[in-house]
Amino acid sequence: MPYVKNDDVLVRYETFGDETNLPLVLIFGISMTCEDWLELGYISGLAKEFHVVCVEPRGHGLSTCPTNSSSYALPKMASDIETVINTLDLVNPLVWGYSLGAKIALAAAVQNPEAYRGLILGGFELHSEVDLATDMVAETFSSGAQAWLAVWMQMFDVPDGMATRLARVNTNALHALRTAEAEWPPLGAASESFTAPVLLYAGEKCFFRNATAAAVAHFPSARYLERPGRNHFDLMPDSAWITGEVVQQFGSSR
Repeated sequence: MPYVKNDDVLVRYETFGDETNLPLVLIFGISMTCEDWLELGYISGLAKEFHVVCVEPRGHGLSTCPTNSSSYALPKMASDIETVINTLDLVNPLVWGYSLGAKIALAAAVQNPEAYRGLILGGFELHSEVDLATDMVAETFSSGAQAWLAVWMQMFDVPDGMATRLARVNTNALHALRTAEAEWPPLGAASESFTAPVLLYAGEKCFFRNATAAAVAHFPSARYLERPGRNHFDLMPDSAWITGEVVQQFGSSR
């Protein structure tokens, strides 16, 4: 499996589809992996239209998992994505992030807005609001991987492979990431410099629904889509809907 080196961090990535197609970089939510994009059906809907590159930023999957919170400053997380893009010489890529991945994608893109063809950002907020004294995510990470899996199992019908991966995540690393996220800067003002098209989406019942919809006002060229009845978690396996929208707006034949 391929890796790139970003200072002292090895960042794992996987590629799919024809390298002559438009490059599309994928970054999923906290604790998720490249295999989740496959198992939830995204790759089958995208690889015919795009040169797809899934990235596992530090702390995730088979990438290096530091356990000190300073390693997870937002610029460092974004630099993992930039290093993959630069190493693979991806010209004018699209970047798609969901949840935590959306913040990382946006943080990377606003560093050099002219270098990106567009963004797809789902289920996120422009400013992470994490109160570590009461944060359920950090508390669950402190209880270990089985506790984290149990949270997911309450939210939707987690596929078997994904459940196996969630049961072995490095919760010490993810707790450090969550601790760092509490200090991440807001991205609203920086978003105004990103003039390429932005597709925003969320489930109707997502806890970030209002924040995602409101983010439209921060981009010069953005539209928002909403999936009725879905929450933050059960929107993820509803992949055919959003991949269809992405292909329609950004596909190689466009």
